[in-house]
Amino acid sequence: MLEIIVPQKYTRKQVSRANTKRVEFKPNRYTSGSANLDDMIALGKAVILCGTHVRKFEPKRARYRAHPDKNLRRVWGNCDVCQSDGVSFLFLNEKDAENEQRKLEKFRRALEYGHIFR
Repeated sequence: MLEIIVPQKYTRKQVSRANTKRVEFKPNRYTSGSANLDDMIALGKAVILCGTHVRKFEPKRARYRAHPDKNLRRVWGNCDVCQSDGVSFLFLNEKDAENEQRKLEKFRRALEYGHIFR
């Protein structure tokens, strides 16, 4: 096991908390794809699903939404269930999706009312 030497300015509790955050969810070889998805939802993480698994996923029931920006709804990545690489769908939990929606609206408003100085 690799031991990392930590400077003395951190308390033992801070080091323990950082270590716990690091291994917050680390799937092992016995973790099934659906259990991995359930853990991601429980932690409130962003979920990437391939076309096959997006049909089985109910975002409203899980309190998730597709990414508000239409350019980021389809991403290139590994599916969180089957780990297949390719074009997938990105879902955010409702709280993060609402924050992203506000950012997007603020950007659009700035574009609409912005002035161009030459």
